[in-house]
Amino acid sequence: MYTVGRLAKEFGLSRSTLLYYDSIGLLSPSQHTKGTYRQYTEADKEKLRRICMYRKAGVSLKNIARILNPETTSEISVVLEDRLEALSKEIADLQSQQHIVTDLLQQSTLPASASTTTTWAELFTNAGLSTEDMRRWHMEFERLRPEEHVKFLRLLHMPEKEITTIRSWAAAPQSILKLQKASEEFMATFFRFYEGVARKGPGSLELTKKALALCADRPQSPSILNIGCGSGNDAVDLALLCDGHITAVDIYDPFLQETRENAKAANVADRITTQCEDMAKLPFNAEQFDIIWSEGAAYIMGVDNALASWKKFLKTKGYLVISEAVWLTATPDEEIKTFWKEAYPAMRTTQENITAIKKHGYELLGNFVIPDSAWETFYNTLEQHLANLPENLLEEAYAKDILALTTREIELYRTFKNQYGYEFYVMQVG
Repeated sequence: MYTVGRLAKEFGLSRSTLLYYDSIGLLSPSQHTKGTYRQYTEADKEKLRRICMYRKAGVSLKNIARILNPETTSEISVVLEDRLEALSKEIADLQSQQHIVTDLLQQSTLPASASTTTTWAELFTNAGLSTEDMRRWHMEFERLRPEEHVKFLRLLHMPEKEITTIRSWAAAPQSILKLQKASEEFMATFFRFYEGVARKGPGSLELTKKALALCADRPQSPSILNIGCGSGNDAVDLALLCDGHITAVDIYDPFLQETRENAKAANVADRITTQCEDMAKLPFNAEQFDIIWSEGAAYIMGVDNALASWKKFLKTKGYLVISEAVWLTATPDEEIKTFWKEAYPAMRTTQENITAIKKHGYELLGNFVIPDSAWETFYNTLEQHLANLPENLLEEAYAKDILALTTREIELYRTFKNQYGYEFYVMQVG
């Protein structure tokens, strides 16, 4: 018999991978009853060997399940033939990449100041390439050689904003691109999943207080813009911690209703105003606010875009406070690296974020990683909430995908929590 840890070690997998395989019914232990440890048999080990073999061949977990439990005798052949066809297409795409680069090199010397994506697109067009060819070219370049890809884009003297946009677009896997095409329907279901959750992300009054203390020279009654306010916890905490007025914005009306209810319960409703706004298209005046506060939301429009876009709304010596997901190690395990490559490919290290902050003209006043306790409080509450979702919600579009993704995220955090987390950054404009 094998325990989860022992079997995982034999195949170079993490314990959470086997737990995930169990949760989706791909590989369940032969002996597993409530209150006892999982026990895997030699037959289970052989099944895992086959799973690993198929994974190395690039077969998806869904198709591996089809192979292991075929409905017809030809099921295995069908799946493997599909995979062979996909591999042939990938090889053809790579060969196409070679031809593209060759064609470009054979043209006249690349311009030294190709400063816009339009200029670069013209080069592709002159080489006889379509928009889809360009998209595939960038995707393959980013996937195979991300560092060389960014060097190449900088060689063309593209603005950093355009480079970030191209890399994020190129890094997004097909599953994410499909969700973007149906973003309104997806986001409608996603938001409903979080209705009623006390906090929409990890945080606490103590952490807000710690970050606010770094805004040492703020006015006695500051004007504060809270972007992506969720259920209003940050806005309420700020109102309790300082004698200022908070404008709380979010794009989802039910969250704003929660904010108003929470403000009323805390007796600070007179100092919190809610507005339904898109964080990328804010209607406020230049230099209107002393502080802009956004916990766990800047990533939605891209941290670099947020740093650039929100700056104009701050008064001279105004403060910007954000919290952002970060890598806490330069060498994360492949499993968690793969997960976040799909869920949030733009996630960076602390130093990379600090470099971006300084590049956009801010002075960093302080930064700190939020503790595990904030994550556990958030995830424990979220798990209880997910366990009591109404049946009709689970039947909506993308609901099962969102539930599986959220459950997987919680599981992976508990396994790899020392490798990534949330970090507060408190900065000031000149």
